[in-house]
Parts: sequence; C-alpha cells; structure tokens
Amino acid sequence: MELNLFKAFVAVAESRSFRRAAATLNVTQPALSRQIARLEAELGTQLFERYGRHVECTSGGQFLLPLAETIIARTDEVVSLMRERAGVGLTAARLGATGMVFAHFLTPILTAFITAYPSARLDLMEADDVALEEAVIGGKLDFAVYTPWKSTRTAAKHLLTEEILLVVARDHPLAGLSAVTFDILAKENILLPPAPLNISSIIADAFRRAGVEPRISYRALYPELIKNLVRTGWGVAPMPRMLTSPEALGGLVAVPFEERLERDLVLIYPWDRPLPAAARALMAHLQRQASLAATKSAKPRQPSDRSRRSRRTVDNPQP
Repeated sequence: MELNLFKAFVAVAESRSFRRAAATLNVTQPALSRQIARLEAELGTQLFERYGRHVECTSGGQFLLPLAETIIARTDEVVSLMRERAGVGLTAARLGATGMVFAHFLTPILTAFITAYPSARLDLMEADDVALEEAVIGGKLDFAVYTPWKSTRTAAKHLLTEEILLVVARDHPLAGLSAVTFDILAKENILLPPAPLNISSIIADAFRRAGVEPRISYRALYPELIKNLVRTGWGVAPMPRMLTSPEALGGLVAVPFEERLERDLVLIYPWDRPLPAAARALMAHLQRQASLAATKSAKPRQPSDRSRRSRRTVDNPQP
C-alpha cells in the first residue's frame, strides 16, 4: 500500500474537503478522488460521508485517521534517521511547549543551542500540556517540555521544580502578608488557566487536599490577561515563579504559600522510537541549562523586608 494514499486520506480528513485537500497536495481533485477510492477498495471500507462539497469521516475513517498519521510520522522519521546516518541534509528537532514556557524559560536556551549547532533546524510547536503529550505519542513531536499531572504515558526526564506564588493587586489585603494559607483564600475568587494546562489541576488539587473548594471565577489562557484581571479586582491568581519577576508584575505583588506549592517541568519523549541526533543534542542541552538554573536558584538569598516581617492575618491586621 502506497504512503501517498494515507497522505491523501489525512489531507481530506483534516480539511473536510476534497477541493481544499487537492490544493494542499498540489494535485487535481479527480486524481485525489481516485486515490481515496483506491484506498477504500484496498481497505474494504468507506472512509468518508459526502455532504455536497463537505465531507466527514465515517466510523472507519475515524478509526484509520490516528493510524495513518502515525504511519506518515514514522516513515518521515525513518527517512530522517537514514539521511542523518549517511550525512545527508540538515538534522531537525521538533520541540513542543506551552507559550509561557517558550517565552519565559526556553527562548534563551534555544538561542544558545542554535549558536552552538548552526546546522540544526528547530521546528517549534506551542500547545497546551494535554495536546503536547498526544503530539509526542503520535509522532508529531520528538519531545516536549511540559508540566505533568499524575502519570504520563511517555518516557520522562525531570528538568526543574518551580515554586507557585499567589499574585495579588498591590492594594489587596493579602499583599502585606509574608505567606498565605489555603484557608485564607477560601472566600477569594481564584483565577486559573484552562484545564488542558496541567498547572491548573495541580493548583485546584492542592486547594482540595487542604479541605478548601476554590472559588474559580475565571479561566484565561494568557498570563498577561490573568494579571490584568487581578489588577482590576477580579480575583487573585496562583502563578509559577517564572511569571513573577519584578519587571513582569507591574503593580502586582507575589506572595508565597505557607505550605510550599510547586510544579515540575519535565522532558517527555517516546518510549518506542529513536530520536534524531539534533533532538538528542537539544535534550542534553536543555538538561544542562536547567541544572545550571537550579543551582543558581538554590544559592541562599538575603532575607527581604517582607520575609523579616512577622506573619499577619487578614482578619487581624497590624496597624
């Protein structure tokens, strides 16, 4: 069975249109229709229901789609690995992460990598944690940097552990505390990212383990939107430390939790297939840089004015 038949099927399934798929593949529509008909004949099942110019996968087509995508991805990997072994062409690494991790953690690391390996090519994919894991499993990514929630279905290597702080408006009563508890936050509106970002589940679970059901008033994907909502009084927001540098807060205050709240960043990669040389080199580079960052953050710091103050409560503030 020819690989082009699977590519034709995936193109039609994704675009839901023979016309658009033909344009994407740079073939005529009749030629594409013949390819799909041939694939249906070889598999012995109808793959699409046709509704005028619009098509939808049948149950057989829905079953075939992830399998076809895997076949295409694995074939591309074989070609890449063989060309790499023969010293032909540039090697590439396909890396995924959330936009926040790309912007606040990975950008300088990737810049240094490209400087050290100028022949390598990076294909970057921004997605939420759930989609990143699926992309690694399905072969669309070589590996990803993501926040795990419970168990992962891939191989994983720990990069770093990051503290989660509570971001509040500067004039909020909680802004003067040296630390907050989950009980204090029971009546606060909590702003969180959407559920496909695993940090949201980590935060909500921490509240519930403390016996507090969080009042989640709003979910926003973009951290800067959440910060603006905090500034205008919509609530308070637990955020990873990478988003709470003084220059990034702008009128906000970051307060630690009395019982330390944190999330992990890990590298996830497939159990069942080899990685290209560029991907292996980039993974090693990321691990080295994360180790250096962890060493720097572990150095003792001088206590700030806030940490020297005695802990206050909202119900009984000092004058």
